Amino acid sequence: MAIFLGLITALCFGAGDFFGGLSTKRTSVLNVVAFSHFVGLITVVILAPIVADNFAWRDLGIGAIGGVLGGLGVVGLYRGLATGPMAVVAPLTAVASAAFPALWGILSGDSLSGVAWFGIAIAFIAIALSSLPNTSSPSRPSSAPVTVNTIVESLAAGVGFGALFILLDLTADTTAPWPIVGARLITTVALMVVVLGVRKVEVADVRPAAGLIVLTGLFDTGSNVLFLFATTLGDLSVVAVLASLYPISTVILARVVLDERMSRLQLTGLCLALLATVLIALG
Repeated sequence: MAIFLGLITALCFGAGDFFGGLSTKRTSVLNVVAFSHFVGLITVVILAPIVADNFAWRDLGIGAIGGVLGGLGVVGLYRGLATGPMAVVAPLTAVASAAFPALWGILSGDSLSGVAWFGIAIAFIAIALSSLPNTSSPSRPSSAPVTVNTIVESLAAGVGFGALFILLDLTADTTAPWPIVGARLITTVALMVVVLGVRKVEVADVRPAAGLIVLTGLFDTGSNVLFLFATTLGDLSVVAVLASLYPISTVILARVVLDERMSRLQLTGLCLALLATVLIALG
């Protein structure tokens, strides 16, 4: 069940990124992140009292800290994508977001078979390949150089996402999804202060992307909730790797919805992801 939830988590993460990307074509990235987090917060606040068995301020606080670190990861990722080549930034971030919690889980006592280890190794390759952009017919070749800062920021962004995963795993099973409430509350308040208070964004600026922003918020927050439940059923080292296969979901949605062609490397990544999933399940 944990493997299934890990894969569904990846699907939702990827869908959130896909709809978030479409939203940014109609309004600013800051607007998309702020209002999608607001949608996610409202959703999980309604869900938490119904689903959770208990409430603990400790877990709400842990979730809030995770939300800050995850938010810093988002900032690092966007900065890296803006200043460095996507073909380097995206794979490094995705792999780091899987490797950091996987290593933490193993050091914390997760025990994996040789077959599962092999599956995880293949999954890392699949993550990297599926994260690469399709350059078969680029509209504008990227000339951004690969610098030390690019590599460091990409890895730091991945570690930020991974730290969120680790902190969510440290919360009690019975309080889920209250930790997600804590994570979303902090980021939503901070973003709304900037968007409404500092930048004074008006409704008309967001309306063209409203539907897509709602979908982004639902899938993004839903993926975090699913991840939290997945870690209550299985090892963090396995769930984190499976959840980090999300670029494959984004690529598939782009192919189905936008009719974007998949590169050979992306198709290879998809096939390797399927193989990795089978091996991890067998392990």
